[in-house]
Amino acid sequence: MMGTKKFIEERRKKNQRQKNLMLVMMIGGSVIMVGALIAAILTSGRVKISQKDLIQSKVNPALNVEGNVLGNSTAPVVIEEYSDFGCTYCADFALGTKKIIEESYIANGQVKLVFHSVGGLLKAPATFQAAEAAYCAADQDAFWPYHDLIFINQLELFQNRSADITPALKQIATALELDQDLFISCLENGTYQDLVAADEVNARQNGITGTPAFLINGVIVRGNQPLETFQQLIEEELVKAGQEVSSK
Repeated sequence: MMGTKKFIEERRKKNQRQKNLMLVMMIGGSVIMVGALIAAILTSGRVKISQKDLIQSKVNPALNVEGNVLGNSTAPVVIEEYSDFGCTYCADFALGTKKIIEESYIANGQVKLVFHSVGGLLKAPATFQAAEAAYCAADQDAFWPYHDLIFINQLELFQNRSADITPALKQIATALELDQDLFISCLENGTYQDLVAADEVNARQNGITGTPAFLINGVIVRGNQPLETFQQLIEEELVKAGQEVSSK
């Protein structure tokens, strides 16, 4: 398994390589090539992920997991996360800061994290579909591994936000060794469309206007803030609850 920092670094390098390629093509006056590339992206109807990119993030098997909830149900601090699978800052939190919060606070029962998908802010159908797929994976106790794989492969999945990402979502399910018949039936029947829509309503009712955003025992945090911001708020709430602060 690759480390969290390496996941993030590789994502950034891949993104930069794409930007550099486009810049070189523009400077060289390759108008035809640029036009062809754009046309190819816009007309590509179905997204697939190369096998080498299906790298899995390690989920701590000792953590309490129930669907989209991570951590002890009686934890004194509850973090409600509002995230968009197509949002790069959300990916940075999911693959970086969240992992440290897991190790420092969730694993010892002090924090519970609840994930809510908010794809409507970017008006991208593909992110709705990704959220539905993650909830379908939850039926097989695989919400969080599926969640991680979406974010790890975010660039491939959402570079064309109007494309059909169904093949890629099925690939992820295969990589996680899910029951394909159950997963595909869940996804194609729109089993969790209402739940994804409810996430959107929940976000708007709580004043969420961008992603990522968080409610830490009701205190709103907007954006992928530094780890220290989360630590400070979490530990303030732990003190209020009369618990010892035992962050690593």
